[in-house]
Amino acid sequence: MIDVKNICKNFGELHALKNVTFSIKEGSLCGLVGPNGAGKSTLFKIFLGLLEANEGKIKIANETINFGDTNYKRKIGYAPESPQLYDYLTEIEFLQFIAAAKHFSGSEVENEIQKWINFFDLGGKTNELIKNYSQGMRRKISLCAALIGDPPILFLDEATNGLDPESSYKFKEYLRSYCQNGGTVLFSSHIIETVEYLCDRIIILHKGQIKQELKKNEWEDLRGQDSSLEEMFIGLVRE
Repeated sequence: MIDVKNICKNFGELHALKNVTFSIKEGSLCGLVGPNGAGKSTLFKIFLGLLEANEGKIKIANETINFGDTNYKRKIGYAPESPQLYDYLTEIEFLQFIAAAKHFSGSEVENEIQKWINFFDLGGKTNELIKNYSQGMRRKISLCAALIGDPPILFLDEATNGLDPESSYKFKEYLRSYCQNGGTVLFSSHIIETVEYLCDRIIILHKGQIKQELKKNEWEDLRGQDSSLEEMFIGLVRE
């Protein structure tokens, strides 16, 4: 579903991404981890068409993506690290706008919007402007926007930050079910315990390069019984 080959991105003399290559199969929940400045958000922005790679190719759902393409974006949902919302809309107005941007229309739209509002327990403030929302509520609206229309691929950048424990747990359990039903997720997080709990595979990015790529059984074998995934991650980055 996601195929990345030799992606390079430079900002002047800074090499943010250097020959990044990996692929993610349908139904996989893949974690992307790395220190600050590793290149995770840059990679997400290339997937979203917000940045143009200097070199390399990306295929999403078997479609080669070129900078400026838009049709493929209807197949993906994206929740950014910092939610980008329209503060002077209500949550329903904002989600209606997102549905229209995705060309998702028809009588099922309102039911779809209400489903996610109920899922994240946002029904009590449907008529308030988003500018009055807390950080956690803004995160929930961002996730609703990503999930509307049931896209087959999700790009989630620090998507559980700011969620209350119950909502975080419900969302993570939903992601498990989503992937079991054929959905594909690339999930970035600084919280290694979340990645370990949730993902069936991890990609460790450091200084713009892939340091390690492991399936769950492989990192469990490598780390041994005397260390956590977090300790293994720290060791790889420090080498």
